[in-house]
Amino acid sequence: EPSPFRFYEVMVPTQDSVLYSTILGKMAPLRPILFVGESGTAKTTIIMKYLSNLPSTAFSKLFINFSSRTTSGDVQTNIEANVDKRSGSVYGPPSGKSLVIFIDDLNMPKVDTYGTQQPIAMLHFVMSQGKVYDREKLDLKTLKDLQYIGAMGPPGGGRNPVDTRFVALFNVFNLTPPTAAVLVSIYSSIINTR
Repeated sequence: EPSPFRFYEVMVPTQDSVLYSTILGKMAPLRPILFVGESGTAKTTIIMKYLSNLPSTAFSKLFINFSSRTTSGDVQTNIEANVDKRSGSVYGPPSGKSLVIFIDDLNMPKVDTYGTQQPIAMLHFVMSQGKVYDREKLDLKTLKDLQYIGAMGPPGGGRNPVDTRFVALFNVFNLTPPTAAVLVSIYSSIINTR
């Protein structure tokens, strides 16, 4: 067994995980992808494996974990820290690369007085317009060569419903929980590995 043994890093391929991995590999370069599913459906694991296999010569990666305390400023700061000025008001990852932004727990930000989630509103603007406002100078910056992948659980248990206009920007895939037979297969593979 690997030493140290990190159980959370073990990925036993199943029919579903191979299917979702293939979908992600084919679709992510073309359009934003959102994986929705309960805990245990391997959303994050599948996405992280996909990202780890991307060549660093062509892709930069940004991981953002949302929580109830995430603000729109946090999102903007993270994105701006990972792009460079190209020319004029155009920003993007280093030339010849794409920046893949993975947002985990997308529906965790708290809902404000007006029924919005500020980090979601910020991402909605960035994704739909390809722009962001400089918070000090109020200049509009254009963002190029960004790709988006999101993961979230269904609403409930601290997770909030997300603006449907924002979700419409993604290709959404619902990941189904593994069956009892699949779980037995996964854990048997781990236990029997020497």
